[in-house]
Amino acid sequence: MTDVVQDLVVLVDDDGHPVGTAPRPDVHTTSTPRHRAFSLYLFDDQGRVLLTRRALSKRTWPGVWTNACCGHPRPDEPDGAAVRRRLQEELGVDVTDLQLALPTFAYRATDASGIVENEVCPVFAGRVSGELSPDPAEVAEHLWVPWDDLVAGVRSVPGVYSPWAVEQVTLLESERLRLPLRPEPSSEPAVGGAEPRATLDRVESLIGAECSWTDQMWSTLAPSGPVDLIADEPGDLPSWLRTVLTNGGKRLRPRMGHWGFVAAGGRIGSQCHDDLVRVAAALEMLHAFALIHDDVMDQSSTRRGAPAAHVVAARRHREGGGQGRAERFGENIAILLGDLAHSLADRLVNPLPSTMRDYWYELNLELIAGQRGDLTGSAAGRRDLAHAEAVAALKSGAYTIERPLQLGSLAAIADGEQREALARYGAHLGRAFAWRDDILGVWGEPERTGKPSGDDLREGKTTLIWVLGAERLTGPAAVAMARVGTPQARPEDVGVLQEALEAAGVREDLERRIREEVDAAEAALRAEVLTEEGIAGLRDEARAIAWRDA
Repeated sequence: MTDVVQDLVVLVDDDGHPVGTAPRPDVHTTSTPRHRAFSLYLFDDQGRVLLTRRALSKRTWPGVWTNACCGHPRPDEPDGAAVRRRLQEELGVDVTDLQLALPTFAYRATDASGIVENEVCPVFAGRVSGELSPDPAEVAEHLWVPWDDLVAGVRSVPGVYSPWAVEQVTLLESERLRLPLRPEPSSEPAVGGAEPRATLDRVESLIGAECSWTDQMWSTLAPSGPVDLIADEPGDLPSWLRTVLTNGGKRLRPRMGHWGFVAAGGRIGSQCHDDLVRVAAALEMLHAFALIHDDVMDQSSTRRGAPAAHVVAARRHREGGGQGRAERFGENIAILLGDLAHSLADRLVNPLPSTMRDYWYELNLELIAGQRGDLTGSAAGRRDLAHAEAVAALKSGAYTIERPLQLGSLAAIADGEQREALARYGAHLGRAFAWRDDILGVWGEPERTGKPSGDDLREGKTTLIWVLGAERLTGPAAVAMARVGTPQARPEDVGVLQEALEAAGVREDLERRIREEVDAAEAALRAEVLTEEGIAGLRDEARAIAWRDA
């Protein structure tokens, strides 16, 4: 990367979305365009906040007192990485317990020289790590002061401080945000208690609160009176969705988000943890959307041991003597139910930092691309390994394992090495997860999986089992494989294939591959970049996921 590319700032529109770049030395003028920046408030172990006095040689606001440091993220540079980079450049130290305190802060101010600052500037807080070594070209003086003294100072003599610091300190104090104001006991665990229950309980509460909000809003918007053709149980769409969201489920995606957060050094109870809880609840709502729509597209009759949503709605249509086709009505109602889940997921994500929102929308596109590939591949008769692996990665492994892990790490403001280690772990475990799904879809016990035994074979799904079976089966078993998923399929075909695939060593082969992927996932957990608690939790999760029976 050239020095010119390194010194670019990201220009944004009024909504904070990137619209281009500009060289940093040229962007600050009397008509500065809006661009991305950040501010950091740094605390010591006594709870004091660092004040720095801007060098007298600075082009704007020379000699004023301000927060620890400010800077501009480079193109494609996460905010957390930019904070750490700039902190090293200006003060020669690192930061721990980095938290996003004011995610949507923005300001515009004009210096006495006429130069304008016009920035979308999220505000971070964290603890200092190391001895300060200020760059004299940036910092003339520095001192540590009690937080209350800084608040009193900006209120009584605001002209002594930078205009952004005055606004930020006022907001931080008025909103009473969690800041590292108290001394940190040396015996306290780095993550403040790492068990997933600390996240999962809050996820359940948030899901309940969002369902209650939806009930209230729905009552003011939907047509009044009883709901046509839908009985008291499951009720109208909001109450039906509440049942879906609280009726079982392993909460696997929130668990992955939790351990990604903990492994990256996130602190339970911090504002960053609030972000994790919010995105974890959104993941559960997105999962509900995916399951409901998937059942419609696959024409699956059951989900978690109960009739699928479209089956329930179709039955209500028939029982109520509805007009039109009951099956079509059932599918339409189920699609709306899934859409409601998706809209609530997006509502939860909306207040999150931009890096998490952008990653969230990538996850959504990835999931939809995987489902599209599944549908078009099945219609085209795709039976090749590359297609099977690509669809499994998009629809299952990445969406369930790797993406939630990375969302958790983004909530913790992870650095590049931490995200890379979690990505490798997630890729390996995602494959193990998908292949266990394949095994359960062929040989799983219905009372455990909530789906009929051999359902994937009955539907002719292109999984790794199918690809390996196509290579190995001969005779009547190969003929049965050619029939399943077509109008010529026979009731006995699934049983024939279950036995033949196991006899051909396909199940044993998948079990071996799963063991190898779990070993590779655990090897990716680097002790020098991830927390001890996070590594232990991720190892336990890997084994539970890879050898689950439902």
